[in-house]
Amino acid sequence: MLTPIGQITFQDVLDIALVTFLIYQGYLLVAGTRAFNVVRGILVFASVWGAAQLLGLTTLSTLLGRAGTVGLFALVVLFQPELRAALERVGRPRGREGTDGSAVLQTLARAMERLAERKTGALIAIERKTPLGEYAATGVTLDAVVSVPFLEALFARNAPLHDGGVIIQGARVVAAGCLFPLQSSDGTYRRYGTRHRAAIGLSELTDAVVLVVSEERGSMRVALGGKLGPDLNGAELREQLRRLVYEAQIGTDDLDAVDPEPFPTLERGPEWAVERPTADAPEGTPGATKAAVRAGERP
Repeated sequence: MLTPIGQITFQDVLDIALVTFLIYQGYLLVAGTRAFNVVRGILVFASVWGAAQLLGLTTLSTLLGRAGTVGLFALVVLFQPELRAALERVGRPRGREGTDGSAVLQTLARAMERLAERKTGALIAIERKTPLGEYAATGVTLDAVVSVPFLEALFARNAPLHDGGVIIQGARVVAAGCLFPLQSSDGTYRRYGTRHRAAIGLSELTDAVVLVVSEERGSMRVALGGKLGPDLNGAELREQLRRLVYEAQIGTDDLDAVDPEPFPTLERGPEWAVERPTADAPEGTPGATKAAVRAGERP
């Protein structure tokens, strides 16, 4: 029964506002992801099912109803990573403080430059709000200060932990030789090497800032939000880290506000959107074979 306009209470307004807020937050969770197309497909399926019931199409309505029940369980299995990432995003703490963030990022940027100059492949994940403990558990647990010589030693050719990823939490290196999930096989970045695809894959499932150095070209790039940024020089890398990590830690930058374009605009413009397909370690090289085996992918 409809309520007259004059009898709308504060509880009714609050109820409508909360439902609107929840719907909008649900849209933000799926916007820009492959789950968005699935949501549209579900809406079409529900519309056809409702039409079949209104028109009295008993057989079609029954079939769609049973298919919908099975489909819900199938969606949970197929989109488990996306659902997990969405729940982690909802539960992220707001405004966790960093420790000596500016100095750490300067050291990290210098280490990336040194690695790029020597064309030494590297994969480094900086933890922000989503915990990376489960990925750290796949590697060797450490508790070391971030320093240029230490990172160079970790990624040195033929070093035991060269092919894995490094996880940085605050001002400490907490793990090395970690296995990161590969980017989903939707074909967008399939021409990239395993190291770059692992950087994209981790950034799809978490809010981590993932740094990658190409072993073939000696280029530095940043992966964030399932997207791979452009080649960066030292100054641009420092600006990216300042915007994405340091300012976020001290509460001067809202991370969620940068989605779905996760990379801050540099002076040269939004070139990050241009795909530059290049492999960091092409097939046939020893580095590519080791990385592919560690990642569970056929070399």
